[in-house]
Amino acid sequence: MALPTEMAGTDSADGREGCDVALCTVPAESIHSRIRRVHQRATAMLSEALTAFNLTAPQWAALAALHQHGPMSQIDLGRSIAMDPATMQGVVVRLIDRGYLLRSPDSLDRRRNLVRLADSGRRVVEAAGPAIAQAEAELTGRLSADDRTRLAELLARLCA
Repeated sequence: MALPTEMAGTDSADGREGCDVALCTVPAESIHSRIRRVHQRATAMLSEALTAFNLTAPQWAALAALHQHGPMSQIDLGRSIAMDPATMQGVVVRLIDRGYLLRSPDSLDRRRNLVRLADSGRRVVEAAGPAIAQAEAELTGRLSADDRTRLAELLARLCA
């Protein structure tokens, strides 16, 4: 197979002769690289916002999901925030130990455990929410309201 720089063909629109644009994109300009850079920035901003509440991003995701959706099984919680079962187990145990979550058998299926927010968990979500919203506003501050909406829609499609 020919390397991208060895491919024959006509000049591309950006002046790279015979080069498949998708393969010859400068790494810093590729979609993957840009998503990685935004992810790094977003993660740093989220971590900074959560520091005051002594929470990690996975802990925040679990607490916020339970705040939004109510009690659910640990498996469903993990699926809702794209977290594997082993990691979810550790997150839940730590949040139970801190008094933010309660775990109890499901009344409809005693084989399952449901997790739900304790009062202290609800309070920490409500206290941290504005800091998280501020971090997101800073991250997307250069975008118009329409651009933020479009970005959220595109990211949802990429995550599906």
